[in-house]
Amino acid sequence: MMEGGSISEQITDVTSTLDNLELKENRSSDTLEDWNALPPEVQDLILAFCPFYDLFQLRAICKSFRDVINSKNFQQARGRLFPREFFLGPLVFYVKDSLWHILGLDSKKQIWRTLPPFRNPIPAPDVDLFKDFLVASHRGLFCVNVGKPSEAEKIYVCNLLTGSTHELPRLEFSRHPVILNLHVTLTKTEDITTSSYRVIAIGSSATGTESLSKKTEVYDSVKGKWETAGDVPGIDFSLNDHQTGVYCESENLLLCVGFMVNGIKGILAFDVGKLEWRADWLCPLLVAEENTALSVHFAIAQLVECSGVIYLFSEQEAERTSVTHCIDRLDFVRGGPGYTWTRKVTIPRQGYRALLVFPEYTCVPLGENKLCIFNTIERTGVVYNMLDDPINPDTSETIPAPPPMDAGVIFHSLNPVGYAFEPSFGVSV
Repeated sequence: MMEGGSISEQITDVTSTLDNLELKENRSSDTLEDWNALPPEVQDLILAFCPFYDLFQLRAICKSFRDVINSKNFQQARGRLFPREFFLGPLVFYVKDSLWHILGLDSKKQIWRTLPPFRNPIPAPDVDLFKDFLVASHRGLFCVNVGKPSEAEKIYVCNLLTGSTHELPRLEFSRHPVILNLHVTLTKTEDITTSSYRVIAIGSSATGTESLSKKTEVYDSVKGKWETAGDVPGIDFSLNDHQTGVYCESENLLLCVGFMVNGIKGILAFDVGKLEWRADWLCPLLVAEENTALSVHFAIAQLVECSGVIYLFSEQEAERTSVTHCIDRLDFVRGGPGYTWTRKVTIPRQGYRALLVFPEYTCVPLGENKLCIFNTIERTGVVYNMLDDPINPDTSETIPAPPPMDAGVIFHSLNPVGYAFEPSFGVSV
């Protein structure tokens, strides 16, 4: 082992040693002595170049590797090299060995991957209550409300790769919100990338005799506290679906599905900069062409962002005569408050009408400019390229089947499931 030389030379030397290291208990003590003799910054760089799954094997080998991988310096180095480990979507949540796990499709490699499980203080969901927790994610972080309906909220932000978890302060108005949105901002200064995040909690779920709430609260990780914002416009029942909404970067708006001030279901807009709702905003959902003369029920209405574009996935039932799946693109008019809808996909729904209490279908991004309509029960999905004009449903792709669940695994598909995930070591809670 060389004691001098440049960092790159030391990395090459020790990387060669690691390549020959058997990840077993009978490893050479001389190899670990050589490893421990390296400067910490060299250890960080060496492990930062390791393949993703090797990191978790190395963390289990010895305390020296574990300490490096758990350090903030390593996580920053890894985050610089790999701002995003891979892109996962759709996601499958399940409980195994009393821990809450995530399985997701890596669309680039077309393989299903697992992530480290959620750990204490975040519990596994109740096996009998698949809608127990409200979940949101963005850029390597998860935000979950794991408070039971009979108690106050317990909202955590966590990074599964680093194992770090932060409990947010209690909401000013305890009410178990139906919308939980997480947005992470990355700021790069010279060679260091720092992260901050914002959590927006909106509305309430009526779990007993209490009245519904239109309250909106915003948590800023820089300020470390909740700030009360304007109430949702319209009736108390404006928001009745558990969802995450989508954040529109160009307009600095959080968009969600609800009942507008005129009582019609449409898109509501929250101005994140001004912390107020656009009370005069009217954006009704687009009805399938064959149903324009009929009364339409939106069994599913879900917003999803893909490659910077916002889409609405809907399941529309017209007076029990037909059930249709639609994907519509939402575009904002430059220099004005207007918008346009563009129909991209219209297909008959396969099978029976939607279940009333379960998100049977969801729509998730699947790489650049592709959306997948995912059946959360059968765990099958059809992929559409949003750049095709027109889109031909007959030529659409299908996703590979996920691996079979082990014996004893309890399947969960939590509400909501309409998002993808980008694991990253470089995002801090």
